[in-house]
Amino acid sequence: MDWYDSYNIGVDRIDAQHQELAKMVSRVQAALVEGRAIQEIGQALRFLVDYTKQHFADEEKIMEAVDFDGLARHKELHRRLVEDVMQILMGLKKGKAIDPYAFVDFLTNWLLNHIRHEDKKIGRAVEAKHGQKTTM
Repeated sequence: MDWYDSYNIGVDRIDAQHQELAKMVSRVQAALVEGRAIQEIGQALRFLVDYTKQHFADEEKIMEAVDFDGLARHKELHRRLVEDVMQILMGLKKGKAIDPYAFVDFLTNWLLNHIRHEDKKIGRAVEAKHGQKTTM
């Protein structure tokens, strides 16, 4: 998954975290090509569970600091992703097969759509509150 500056929301900490998530998706995509997707998917899921806890907490603190209008809805979107990822991870642990291409599509689409349609709103709210983009 390539990262483009247009994906940045204007909050340095969050943009850096989004880039780390994109790198993880890229590793899974490369693993597909190399025929080792299942091993990489397990690692990616564990990474997602751990990393998104901190990332989502950081995003939510920033939203609270700027009195973000859609905070409850945004938190629910975060909660649902973590729940979906946990279900996939538990299925893998129980030996359930997973379509690696569908998994990569799921991650790529969720991340890009969430950034472009949801997280960009955070950037705009931060800019409106502080009059500029920020490192927060």
